[in-house]
Amino acid sequence: MSKSSESRIKAFVDWFIRSEYVEGLTSDRDSDFIHRASRAVRCYDAAADGCDGKTHAEVLNDWRDAFRYWINERRLWNEPERFITAVEAHFDHVEAWHESHGSLFQQIG
Repeated sequence: MSKSSESRIKAFVDWFIRSEYVEGLTSDRDSDFIHRASRAVRCYDAAADGCDGKTHAEVLNDWRDAFRYWINERRLWNEPERFITAVEAHFDHVEAWHESHGSLFQQIG
């Protein structure tokens, strides 16, 4: 991938992970005491101390799911496979970094 393409993917991911797509999905999952009780309890308890409570793995899964939903809303866009692959590779890179540093399943402060 060229440096300019790499830069565009990083800029997109930076925007996307702060977008309403990710924020809404994350918020729903953080407070889902029925289907994601363990996560919801951790997030609720952590919030009392001004912390997050999710693990990096949960955040990455939220990113991936929100991205799939975002792409599905744009199916008339002719499924830009290179773009999808590049964004997913970026998520994989972040996950690999957390895994190699032992922080993938640690709670976020």
